[in-house]
Amino acid sequence: MTNMMNAAATEQDAVGLARESFLGELKSLNRDHPNTGFGVSLRTHSGGHYLLANSRMPLPKTKSKSFPTGRRLALLENCDQFSSIEVLADSQAYESISPSDEAAILGNALNLIARIDILTSSHDGQDHHPIAATGTGG
Repeated sequence: MTNMMNAAATEQDAVGLARESFLGELKSLNRDHPNTGFGVSLRTHSGGHYLLANSRMPLPKTKSKSFPTGRRLALLENCDQFSSIEVLADSQAYESISPSDEAAILGNALNLIARIDILTSSHDGQDHHPIAATGTGG
Protein backbone atom coordinates (compact mmCIF):
# COMPACT_ATOMS: atom_id res chain seq x y z
CA MET A 1 0.00 0.00 0.00
CA THR A 2 2.84 2.37 0.84
CA ASN A 3 4.46 1.73 -2.55
CA MET A 4 1.19 2.65 -4.30
CA MET A 5 0.94 5.88 -2.31
CA ASN A 6 4.58 6.74 -3.07
CA ALA A 7 4.02 6.03 -6.77
CA ALA A 8 0.93 8.26 -6.80
CA ALA A 9 2.84 11.06 -5.06
CA THR A 10 5.72 10.72 -7.53
CA GLU A 11 3.26 10.84 -10.42
CA GLN A 12 1.66 14.03 -9.07
CA ASP A 13 5.10 15.58 -8.58
CA ALA A 14 5.99 14.77 -12.19
CA VAL A 15 2.74 16.31 -13.46
CA GLY A 16 3.37 19.41 -11.35
CA LEU A 17 6.88 19.78 -12.78
CA ALA A 18 5.55 19.29 -16.31
CA ARG A 19 2.92 21.97 -15.69
CA GLU A 20 5.57 24.42 -14.45
CA SER A 21 7.75 23.64 -17.46
CA PHE A 22 4.84 24.07 -19.86
CA LEU A 23 3.91 27.45 -18.40
CA GLY A 24 7.39 28.80 -18.99
CA GLU A 25 7.52 27.52 -22.57
CA LEU A 26 3.94 28.62 -23.19
CA LYS A 27 4.90 32.28 -22.92
CA SER A 28 7.39 31.86 -25.76
CA LEU A 29 4.93 29.89 -27.89
CA ASN A 30 2.17 32.48 -27.32
CA ARG A 31 4.49 35.33 -28.21
CA ASP A 32 5.84 33.65 -31.35
CA HIS A 33 2.54 32.12 -32.54
CA PRO A 34 -0.30 34.27 -31.11
CA ASN A 35 -3.13 32.63 -33.10
CA THR A 36 -2.32 29.04 -32.17
CA GLY A 37 -3.65 26.89 -29.35
CA PHE A 38 -1.12 24.56 -27.76
CA GLY A 39 -1.81 21.53 -25.64
CA VAL A 40 0.26 18.90 -23.88
CA SER A 41 -1.16 15.47 -23.21
CA LEU A 42 0.62 13.49 -20.49
CA ARG A 43 -0.12 9.80 -19.98
CA THR A 44 1.41 8.11 -16.97
CA HIS A 45 2.55 4.51 -16.74
CA SER A 46 -0.22 3.88 -14.20
CA GLY A 47 -2.92 4.97 -16.67
CA GLY A 48 -3.40 8.58 -15.59
CA HIS A 49 -4.08 11.19 -18.27
CA TYR A 50 -3.41 14.90 -17.81
CA LEU A 51 -4.01 17.77 -20.22
CA LEU A 52 -2.23 21.11 -20.08
CA ALA A 53 -3.20 23.87 -22.51
CA ASN A 54 -3.15 27.55 -23.26
CA SER A 55 -6.41 29.49 -23.56
CA ARG A 56 -6.62 29.06 -27.34
CA MET A 57 -6.61 25.24 -27.26
CA PRO A 58 -10.13 23.75 -27.27
CA LEU A 59 -10.68 21.51 -24.26
CA PRO A 60 -12.66 18.26 -24.20
CA LYS A 61 -16.16 18.26 -22.75
CA THR A 62 -15.19 15.31 -20.56
CA LYS A 63 -11.89 15.42 -18.67
CA SER A 64 -11.12 11.78 -19.49
CA LYS A 65 -11.02 12.52 -23.23
CA SER A 66 -8.19 13.96 -25.30
CA PHE A 67 -8.20 17.36 -26.95
CA PRO A 68 -11.09 17.50 -29.46
CA THR A 69 -9.00 19.21 -32.14
CA GLY A 70 -5.38 19.84 -32.82
CA ARG A 71 -2.60 18.46 -34.89
CA ARG A 72 0.10 16.35 -33.28
CA LEU A 73 3.41 18.17 -33.45
CA ALA A 74 5.60 15.83 -31.46
CA LEU A 75 5.36 12.68 -29.37
CA LEU A 76 7.72 10.98 -26.94
CA GLU A 77 6.80 7.51 -25.72
CA ASN A 78 8.05 5.40 -22.83
CA CYS A 79 9.99 8.00 -20.93
CA ASP A 80 10.83 7.71 -17.24
CA GLN A 81 7.71 9.21 -15.61
CA PHE A 82 5.26 9.19 -18.51
CA SER A 83 4.19 6.54 -20.99
CA SER A 84 3.77 9.39 -23.47
CA ILE A 85 4.18 13.14 -23.79
CA GLU A 86 2.36 14.61 -26.77
CA VAL A 87 2.28 18.23 -27.97
CA LEU A 88 -0.61 19.37 -30.15
CA ALA A 89 -1.38 22.64 -31.91
CA ASP A 90 -4.69 24.03 -33.07
CA SER A 91 -4.88 27.03 -35.36
CA GLN A 92 -7.53 28.27 -37.73
CA ALA A 93 -4.74 29.62 -39.91
CA TYR A 94 -2.57 26.50 -39.66
CA GLU A 95 -2.82 25.73 -43.37
CA SER A 96 -1.26 29.10 -44.19
CA ILE A 97 1.69 28.85 -41.79
CA SER A 98 4.98 29.17 -43.63
CA PRO A 99 7.44 26.26 -43.59
CA SER A 100 9.84 28.29 -41.44
CA ASP A 101 7.09 29.03 -38.87
CA GLU A 102 6.08 25.36 -38.85
CA ALA A 103 9.71 24.38 -38.26
CA ALA A 104 9.91 26.88 -35.39
CA ILE A 105 6.74 25.45 -33.81
CA LEU A 106 8.11 21.91 -34.17
CA GLY A 107 11.41 22.98 -32.59
CA ASN A 108 9.56 24.56 -29.67
CA ALA A 109 7.43 21.42 -29.24
CA LEU A 110 10.50 19.17 -29.18
CA ASN A 111 12.21 21.49 -26.68
CA LEU A 112 9.12 21.38 -24.47
CA ILE A 113 9.02 17.57 -24.52
CA ALA A 114 12.73 17.37 -23.77
CA ARG A 115 12.37 19.81 -20.88
CA ILE A 116 9.43 17.91 -19.37
CA ASP A 117 11.28 14.61 -19.73
CA ILE A 118 14.49 15.93 -18.18
CA LEU A 119 12.73 17.66 -15.28
CA THR A 120 10.60 14.63 -14.40
CA SER A 121 13.23 11.89 -14.89
CA SER A 122 14.34 10.06 -11.79
CA HIS A 123 17.71 10.88 -10.35
CA ASP A 124 18.76 7.39 -9.30
CA GLY A 125 22.43 7.82 -10.10
CA GLN A 126 22.21 5.83 -13.31
CA ASP A 127 23.13 7.19 -16.70
CA HIS A 128 20.00 7.49 -18.82
CA HIS A 129 20.38 7.51 -22.57
CA PRO A 130 18.29 10.17 -24.25
CA ILE A 131 15.23 9.02 -26.17
CA ALA A 132 14.57 10.89 -29.38
CA ALA A 133 11.25 12.66 -29.63
CA THR A 134 9.79 12.66 -33.10
CA GLY A 135 7.86 15.35 -34.88
CA THR A 136 4.80 13.89 -36.58
CA GLY A 137 3.30 16.95 -38.22
CA GLY A 138 2.72 17.12 -41.96
